[in-house]
Amino acid sequence: MWYTAHNRSQSRLAIVMRTDAEIETPPNVEPVFNTFRRKPLRSFYSPREFQIGLVILAVLVAVAAWVARRGAHPDPNLFAVNEKLLSAKGKDIAVYKRPVQPWIEPGNETVASKTPSFDPFPDAVASVGWRVTAPPQMFDESNLYIKIDGRESFYKSYGFKKLHFLTLASTEKPDLTIDIELFDLGEIANALGAMTAEISSPDAEVAPTQAGLWYATRNSGFLSHGRYYARMIGSDDNELIRQKIASLKDAFVAALSGEKLPWVYAVFVGGLQISPARIQYQRENAFSFGFANDFYSATMPKGDTEVFLSRRASADEAEQLTNKFADGLAELGKRVPDALAGVALFKNNYVDTIDGVRAYGAYVIGVRLAPSVEEAIRRLNELAAQLDKVGGAANNPSSQSSPRAGEGQGGM
Repeated sequence: MWYTAHNRSQSRLAIVMRTDAEIETPPNVEPVFNTFRRKPLRSFYSPREFQIGLVILAVLVAVAAWVARRGAHPDPNLFAVNEKLLSAKGKDIAVYKRPVQPWIEPGNETVASKTPSFDPFPDAVASVGWRVTAPPQMFDESNLYIKIDGRESFYKSYGFKKLHFLTLASTEKPDLTIDIELFDLGEIANALGAMTAEISSPDAEVAPTQAGLWYATRNSGFLSHGRYYARMIGSDDNELIRQKIASLKDAFVAALSGEKLPWVYAVFVGGLQISPARIQYQRENAFSFGFANDFYSATMPKGDTEVFLSRRASADEAEQLTNKFADGLAELGKRVPDALAGVALFKNNYVDTIDGVRAYGAYVIGVRLAPSVEEAIRRLNELAAQLDKVGGAANNPSSQSSPRAGEGQGGM
């Protein structure tokens, strides 16, 4: 009995130990890849299948070998061209060129003229030896970027209204063309300012006309006439292009409405003997001052000294603007003591020149980049003297550009 009881206790102990071991066994880890091997479902393969596979493989090898051999040994006559085809002249083929016709609105009973209209361009653009390649194009503020990408902000700063575009081609030499850009900038001051701002050299031969300015290069012509600014750009340095551009200038002057040059040209050109190419009109942000608008400036013929002026609505407004200018110049340099009475002169700390400004009646006049105090005062006195000479014209509102909308009466 003792043996039996002992066996039972040993069995119970084994059961308890076996149970603890089972509890401590870690869980089974599932494999990432499939552990089942691929098993063919067919027990055998037909010998015929094996033979067909060998045949297909042999055909593919033969095709690859043939392609490789043909690529290494091409037929020399494959891309050969018959010499007769290169030397023989082909038949003349008449190409129809549709003439430029004015647009007629559907349903309009008006009979179109046989002569095409190039409005606002004068009819003389199409003359003997030159033809219009396409109808005129017009661009406004909403789509100017299409024609002049990257330069639209420049023309908009000068009151841009519209751009009319036309291309001429020579009938004698079709490769000779002239692109005509006609800008409507609203008023004569804007047209003059845009034109002079694009003159590359201050020594360019610019000729004043009754209603604007004109100058020409070897293949181009530039004309400001009234509120219009015309750019005529030729494709090459050619005498035919120069002759056509000269005739276009006369046609534009005769066809476009014009007005007299602003009175300031009598001061700069007639009085101070400054070339029109050196005169600039800054419609806004003059000299990087946000408060300064409608200023004319000009560089003196000898040296870098620059004089500027602006006519305001009253002497009080001129005095207020002068004080703002003085504050702005003071940020760039140190005030010069014991200067002329009523004149604020400053020595520019950055370029070591003299800048100055003063109120002269209803005018703000000033000087920039003068080499000395004496030079600055002399230029200011000359400018004041010329204003006295043309005072009648300068004070006549009909002889100056009208103020811009939203800016009161503070125009030139």
